[in-house]
Amino acid sequence: MVTDEVVSAFVARVPAPGHPSLQVEDDALVVDGWWPAALWLGREACLVRVDESPGEAVAAQLAEALAAQGMVVVDADLDAPVEAITMQRLGLIGARWQLWAADEAAARAAVAGAATG
Repeated sequence: MVTDEVVSAFVARVPAPGHPSLQVEDDALVVDGWWPAALWLGREACLVRVDESPGEAVAAQLAEALAAQGMVVVDADLDAPVEAITMQRLGLIGARWQLWAADEAAARAAVAGAATG
């Protein structure tokens, strides 16, 4: 399935195959050309949007691919800086995100770097 290939390429940080409704744009995975589904924060952490997607439902595929890379959901109470990051990098506020990283220390470092970089 091409959707799986795009998600796998996004997680592996390699060029993604073409897909009509799922694109990799810089560090973001975008559904239908406008709906950000995921955002890399450096190389150590990834935000995955958990709001219902208008098109391709990719959150479960992202979770599976990130877990295969040894990442876990980190609950580190980082909503305020994550909101600032998504507003700055995606022009988006008010979305719900899961933060994936190897551990809490990596997640905090990635969020701090993205918030100040």
